[in-house]
Amino acid sequence: MPRGRPRTTVAPCQFCGKQFKRLEHLIRHERTHTNEKPFACQCGQRFTRQDLLARHTKLSHPVRPVLTEEPSLSPKAAMADPDFFWDPNFTMQDLLPVTLFDINFPPVDTTPSIQPPRTSSFSKFTSRLPPLDDTEDDTGSEAEAAANDLVNEQAKSIPPTPWSIDEFEYEKIHEHVQAYSRLIPSDCFLPSRNAFVRYLETYLRCAQKFFPFIHPSTFSVRDRDVELILAMAAVGSQYRYEFSKAYALYFMSKAILLEKIRIDNNQSASDLLSGQPFINRDKSGKMGRIQTFILLINLASWADRRLLPDALSMSSQLAVLVRESGISRLDPMPENVNWLSWIAIEERRRTLSVAYVLFNLHCIAFDIPPLILNHEVGLFLPSYGEQWHSTNATQWRRAPRQVELTFQDRLSYLFSGANPCKDGSVSSFGNYLLIHGLLQRIYIDRHGSAGLLHPDNIKSIETALRAWQISWELTDESTLDPLSPKGPFGLSATALLRLAYIRLSRDFRPCQILFSDNVEYSSTTSPSLERSPHSDKAVLHAAHALSIPVRLGVMVMATNKTPIWTVEHSLCSFECALILKDWLEIISTTIRSSGTEGLRKAERKLLGIITEIIKETCLAEALDVLEDDASHIQRMASTVLQLWLEIFQGTHILEIDNTIRAGLEKLLTNPLV
Repeated sequence: MPRGRPRTTVAPCQFCGKQFKRLEHLIRHERTHTNEKPFACQCGQRFTRQDLLARHTKLSHPVRPVLTEEPSLSPKAAMADPDFFWDPNFTMQDLLPVTLFDINFPPVDTTPSIQPPRTSSFSKFTSRLPPLDDTEDDTGSEAEAAANDLVNEQAKSIPPTPWSIDEFEYEKIHEHVQAYSRLIPSDCFLPSRNAFVRYLETYLRCAQKFFPFIHPSTFSVRDRDVELILAMAAVGSQYRYEFSKAYALYFMSKAILLEKIRIDNNQSASDLLSGQPFINRDKSGKMGRIQTFILLINLASWADRRLLPDALSMSSQLAVLVRESGISRLDPMPENVNWLSWIAIEERRRTLSVAYVLFNLHCIAFDIPPLILNHEVGLFLPSYGEQWHSTNATQWRRAPRQVELTFQDRLSYLFSGANPCKDGSVSSFGNYLLIHGLLQRIYIDRHGSAGLLHPDNIKSIETALRAWQISWELTDESTLDPLSPKGPFGLSATALLRLAYIRLSRDFRPCQILFSDNVEYSSTTSPSLERSPHSDKAVLHAAHALSIPVRLGVMVMATNKTPIWTVEHSLCSFECALILKDWLEIISTTIRSSGTEGLRKAERKLLGIITEIIKETCLAEALDVLEDDASHIQRMASTVLQLWLEIFQGTHILEIDNTIRAGLEKLLTNPLV
């Protein structure tokens, strides 16, 4: 008599006839034919097996711990305490308090929310090994069926990556490029498909966060024009330090874009001459051209100086397209809008807003009038980053929503001096746009008054800057954490805030040093810097800018700036270096003629702050030289310049950083420059 339980005969699969030893294996196998998924998750996804449902729940719906509210990290503003000019616990501070140097402005106590650190996505990374050779054992067939089920379920639950390109799509891109080969420099070649995918991945996962106007989750290569794809790949290869390939892709994208525009212009001329009615280009195609222009101009503006004429020339064409696309028109978000429609509207807002920002950055760096003025921007402010980064409609619906605010209304609100309420907080992108608006206002007011700002204008702008800072502090997305998942806008906007205070204190044009080989610069030939409370604020912000890389480590910043360093930081850092140098030289001159008694209390405090910063660096021994006070302050001026030069060492993504480094070297090595 046979031992054990009697063997049960399992019928073969009714679809393919495959035999199994156990009934549960047969049932699981047959579901691969019927696509039956009896195990459902509350989010709507369904699975063929219980263990797959459990795995999905663990990864997609983790139980979050309840966090208790922590006290604010921002110190209360208190002008009554003179030691508040510098806090030794600076590493725990965010922005400079709005009441600093301003006794009449009431203190504001804000409590920013503290977010828990997010779990690293690296822990979720998996890699499947190639399958082993098939065996004749039936147990192997069962294991193979289980593995196939798992692979199929993973493939269905994980969306395709937006930067993926198959062979057919790559060949299509190659054919498009070949059609314009006569216009493309002979040294430009399309990279391999794998390299092309890497460049797109780098753009969508890294570079695009600095100007997020292409929605990454819904992006598809097959839906976009080839010149836009090439421009994205050019920026991606730039962020991989593959500069020669970046320039090749740049020239390919530019040639195709400009040729398409030339063909359209010729067609319009032909229609006009033949009496044909006017036919406007579809809006989606025009928006794609704007996005391509933005990527090309942004790359050319801060890359090799020989590309700068390209950037400025294309900027004029971009300004025309931006006006034609309705940057001056209101674009309210419809009620009950669905996710995909919302993306289309939001992407348009962000694209036109970034074009406005790009013109302002040209104004800051190259001292040219902005091509789009504040009063031309009729758009609503961009939404919160959490909504923008949603990967599906469910996440999008659950994300917090910003109250619809127009750029014009919010800018006027800042000049009114009213304190914004928490419910009216704007996104970090919105605050970033608004500080650009204030910088443009400073430029327009100063250049409209023969280089001089009226005291009433200065007071009005300072009121707006204080209101902007309060708005920044009330925004949950704003942070000075360089690696915050909330994005770089909070940090970049503070660089522009410092720049605004510097430009408010004097008419400075950095292009005189950066882009000219024969311009002398010294404290006597530079724009006048008066000893005043306005200058004190600018110097304090410049000292604050220097303290951040000192806190993070000068050598660390010199070797690895990629996660936090943007062109805003580069331009701001250069002007901060110069205003600290000039201010210290003026103080040295004052002490030489009048002694330390000739300094105001605020100026003595500022000297103490700068001294404390230098003490935390490798150049601290410069403070130990025995000399008179005036010479000591003069030495501090060159030491500050040397610190900034050290920060700009290393390899840079943006060529303008090398240009700034050369300018600092020129100032440091030639005392007459």
